[in-house]
Formats: sequence, structure tokens, C-alpha cells
Amino acid sequence: MPYKTGISRKFNWVSSSEEKNRDLLMDLNSKMMDFYSNLESRNNYQEMVDNNDNDLSEPGIVTLSFIHYLKQRPKKKFLEVGCGSGRIYQFLEKYLDDIEYTGIEVSENIIAKNRIKFPRASWLVSDVYSIPATNESVDICFSFYVLEHLVFPEKALDEMMRVVKKGGYLILIFPDFATSGRFASQFIGLSNESTAIRKLKKGKIIDAAISLYDSRIRLPYALKNAAQRYGKFPVNLSPKCLSVSDSVMSPDIDAVYIASKKEIENWATKKRYEVEYPAGKDSYFSEHVFLAIKK
Repeated sequence: MPYKTGISRKFNWVSSSEEKNRDLLMDLNSKMMDFYSNLESRNNYQEMVDNNDNDLSEPGIVTLSFIHYLKQRPKKKFLEVGCGSGRIYQFLEKYLDDIEYTGIEVSENIIAKNRIKFPRASWLVSDVYSIPATNESVDICFSFYVLEHLVFPEKALDEMMRVVKKGGYLILIFPDFATSGRFASQFIGLSNESTAIRKLKKGKIIDAAISLYDSRIRLPYALKNAAQRYGKFPVNLSPKCLSVSDSVMSPDIDAVYIASKKEIENWATKKRYEVEYPAGKDSYFSEHVFLAIKK
């Protein structure tokens, strides 16, 4: 049942790996695909992403670490899941030699623009659950801040690893919500105003107080214990992006999976893959995970 702002105080979270939740999850996935594929909503979303990106002209700390890691490996065939407007491809082409790159994205409009702007690369319309590539055909499959937006993260991990060659890598960059205690797609308080300060300015004193409690105590605790309470690979069935106006579009308003480095590492080790944190797990990289999984 959808989250009702101002009525329900329960987090509308479920395990994405349990069959009993399949109908709810399929409905959510359909809505998210519409959100990312619809021309108007996707353009507004992509504009927000690009405007909030610190790596537009020169690579930032995460992208630099990623490129440095790749330079140490003689890998040439890349596949990026959720390539967006081609930002990462531009840096790969600039800093690496002789690469073979394919980017996949659900938006036909975005892919059409990429084909015109970057004709040397291959751009395909596809979702992560049915990647148009044969088994063990790429050296490195990677995604930048995509995992947290997937309704079926475990299924996506299996599919991404399917196309990786033996000895190749699946590289994931994603926020660790369990560590940060922040989850921008979750409604807090009694209304859908974005922050407690904005609510206070509008005279919503009780709402502001509850929002502050939610953001500082209730939500961080719930995020930390999400997998234990709701089951493996928990997702938010009611992300803000599906019910707020374009005027309040903001980063991670569309996040659904409560991403955790611990859960992804456990998934990988159970399948006997090697796990590495090329930039470590401290400081900036405690919340912005850079994880490499060797097949």
C-alpha cells in the first residue's frame, strides 16, 4: 500500500529478494521505468543530475580513483550500466588508451543524444536486468551511482556479473545509506516538504520537530537495521520521486534500494568472488563506496 504523507508513519520498505513481495516490486519497477524513460521527467532528472555533478569538467575524487584503478589493469572492453549522458565515458576516453566501450541506459532519448555526441562508443537502450551482451564478454562492467536506484539489486548484480569474463571485474560506485544514515527518497515528518527548516519557516512547528527527530534518530536507526528487519536487499516502495513535483527534484530522491557495502560484500563472498576496496573504506569512501569484485 502506498505511503500516505501525513497519515502513515511506517516506512514502506520490503525485501526485494522475497517472492511474496513480487507484485509490489513489479509495480514499483514499472513506475520507476516510466520515471526514467518518460521524456519530460527524465530531462528534468538528468538536468538535476548534471547540475549537481562535481565532475563535469574535471574528474572528482571518486572518478579519479576509478581511473587510477583502471590504469593498473590491462582491461580494454568496458560496459557501463546506467551510462546517463556519457560523463564517465568522456573521462575514460580522455585518460585511457584504446578502449572499447558500451553504455546502456533505459532512456531512448538519452541514448539517441549520446550516439550523436559520442559516435566512437556503442550506446544501447536496455535495463540492467537483461543486458544485451553474451556471457563473459567484457573485461569490466561498472556502474556509477546506479545500484541504489534498482528495484531488484540482487538480480542486477547477477546479471552484471554474467557478462564479466573470468578474471574480469564488476566495479560498483554507490552511496552507503546504512552508514550515512541519510535516505533522500524517504518521506519524513508529517508532510513532504524537503527539510525541517523549510517546514519551520512555514510555521509547521510540530511537523518540523518530528522531521528533525526522524532525520536524526528514527531514520538512521532504521537504515542501519533495514536488512535485518525487512530482509535481504530492502527497498523503499514509495520513493519521493513518484509523488513530488519537478520543482523539488534533488539527488537520490529516486533511490529505492537501501544500499550497504556490507550487504554487497556478503553477496560477493558467498559466491566466492574476490572483493576489493581500491580506495579503502574510511573518510569520504565510507559513505561513497568504491568496490571492485573479481570474477
